[in-house]
Amino acid sequence: MTARRAEHTANSGHAGESGEPPRDLRQRKRRNTRSPADQEEAILSAAADEFTVAGIAQANVDAVAARAGVSRSTLYRRFPNKDALLHAVAADRYERGMRTLDAAVAGLGPSDAVVEAFYRGAQMISDDPLLNRLILADHGVKRLTAELGALFVEVATARIAAVLRDAGAQMPADDLAQAVEIHVRLVISYLEMPSSDDSRREPSSVRHFAATFLAPMIW
Repeated sequence: MTARRAEHTANSGHAGESGEPPRDLRQRKRRNTRSPADQEEAILSAAADEFTVAGIAQANVDAVAARAGVSRSTLYRRFPNKDALLHAVAADRYERGMRTLDAAVAGLGPSDAVVEAFYRGAQMISDDPLLNRLILADHGVKRLTAELGALFVEVATARIAAVLRDAGAQMPADDLAQAVEIHVRLVISYLEMPSSDDSRREPSSVRHFAATFLAPMIW
């Protein structure tokens, strides 16, 4: 094969003598054979990593597409801008967190479920770097973090109220929802402005606080 013919083969994307297509074509084919659901899962996972490492303000959507192995056009068809992508990531992470809380309180009565949900919720937000950014720490984008914090309160309130109802809570639905919303907001406040007394952040102390002051609100 002459040099000119070899160059033409490489540039035209045809298979070489080995029968194997060029690397860039193989990558495009590999991307396009994944299902839309798989692509969306890859995008959300890549975006979660990007928002965690770079922060909300500095996160780069092109970097998300590259990390997910999809084209920019594929990403933008699903999420037209960074705000939409961020909200999708937040909703996905909140849902994962709620499933963790569901498992933690399964089989408990209302009072014990309140205590465990408060403790596990605080622990989850504190320990998960992305949740911490979304709900507490990324003050560089105050408008977005306020929206995402409100979304977390809404999602957590509805989910925990349902869990407490299943656990045996008998109070009227509106009262239950309002009481749970207070609990959720207290978790956020507890983490935003922690006590200067380290002992109050110990698991036993957090559970004691919830049992003494929060559990009696649920009946």
